[in-house]
Order: sequence, then C-alpha cells, then structure tokens
Amino acid sequence: MKCAILISLYNAEKTLDKTFESLQAQTWQDFRIIAINDCSKDDTLALLKKWQGQFGTEKFLLIDNERNIGLTKSLNKGLGQITEPYTARIDADDRWDITKLKKQIDYLEKYPGCGLLGTWYTNISSKNESEVTPPVTDAEIRKSIFQKNPFAHSCVIFKTDLVKQAGKYDESVRYGQDYDLWLRLFPKTTFMNIPEFLCSRNIEGTLTSSGKNQHTQMLQCVKTQLKYLELYDRPWKEYRFIIEPLSVALAPEWLRKLKRKIF
Repeated sequence: MKCAILISLYNAEKTLDKTFESLQAQTWQDFRIIAINDCSKDDTLALLKKWQGQFGTEKFLLIDNERNIGLTKSLNKGLGQITEPYTARIDADDRWDITKLKKQIDYLEKYPGCGLLGTWYTNISSKNESEVTPPVTDAEIRKSIFQKNPFAHSCVIFKTDLVKQAGKYDESVRYGQDYDLWLRLFPKTTFMNIPEFLCSRNIEGTLTSSGKNQHTQMLQCVKTQLKYLELYDRPWKEYRFIIEPLSVALAPEWLRKLKRKIF
C-alpha cells in the first residue's frame, strides 16, 4: 500500500457511515485504513467491524482502545502502525470527493519536495454551507501560517516519515494538535493546498460545542502561536495575530454563544 488513512473515532455512530462510503468510493484505492475506536459508548465499534468486513482485514486495521485516551494520543497510536510512505487524515464526520486521494498522490509524486498537502473545502452545518479557500502556494501559506491554521485536518496528506521524525503529534496538546504539528514542520518541508473543493466538513459539532471548549481551544491557539513566533524569532508585528483568538477566549460565554448562533 502507498497510503494510510488515519481516523480516530469517539461516539461517531451517526456520521461514520458517510465518511467510510466516501473512502470506499475513491478512484484511487491503493490505501490502508487505520481506525482507532477511542472507547466509544455507542455503536461505533460495531459499525467499524462492519466496515472492516467490507474492506477486508488487510486493508482495514481496527484498533480498539481499552480506555478513552483522547484524539492526540489516539492519532499517535495509529501513526505507530503506519508503514506506508503517505498518511491522509480524515475525521469521523467528514467526507471526501471521490478524486481527492488520486489528485493528492499524483501531486506528491510529481513534487517530492512537498511534505504536507491540503485542499480547499466546504464547511457544512444545518444552517448553511460555506466554501473555504485557504492559501495555495508555499509562499502564501508561510506568510499566513502564524496568523491561522492554513490546513483543515481532514484535508491533509503528509509524508509519514517526515511527521514521525518531527515527533508526531504533541500529546500535551489536546486541541489544535494539527496546527502545532504544521508549525513544527515549518522549517522542514514545503506546503501546498490544491485549489479544489475536495473535502466536506461537518461543523455541526463545532458550532454546538460548549463555550468552555471554545475558550480552551482559543487559549491553546494563542499558546501555540506564541510558542512558534518565539521559536522562529518572527518579527514583532506578527505577534498581532494572537489578538483575534485571544479576544474570543476572553469574551464572556453569552457573547460566544450568540456568535455561534448567528454564524
């Protein structure tokens, strides 16, 4: 197999079928699925066993955590089982366009200097759909990466050895572990986003997450930004990038709830 698809699931019975249907429909099938059930309390495990039966055990490795260890540690646990040169990430409530993997593998094979490749994507909620167009070229991404995460986690594919050599995901980071990893890769590789909408992200859970979670997520974002701004001795003007996530983190909970309802 040339690529592994890494997915960690917790209580995902309502959405995982559509996710795996999109993997089954990929036009490029030289992949192996590494699925970690993080001690779900619903029927996630039973559904994963059903999908393992459809793909076959050679193409679908199922890891069943005995206790809930969280997304970051689960991803690292899965990465430890991956020997394929490329690893693609997807979350349990997102879906891919059927051509996504083929287009990404073709690009990485053509441009071996690129170690992290994403795509444009669509955010979907019960209220609306919005297309998101992050920067495309390496230069554009490097210019903006200290301001906000230029990659959606379910969109990326990366060189497995590159991420392993960088230390995998930082297990001290509970939220935004992907953003921390991308910033760690900043001096080690080149970045790219394919300017096509190849991923659909279900953001319903994000929109309905508690104010406390959002507070914690935004504080982690600020912490990550400050860590790498200092590490890479970035110009002082870039420290202004912490203002937006910090203002969200410090806003009263009623205001954060109002913003989620409106947007």
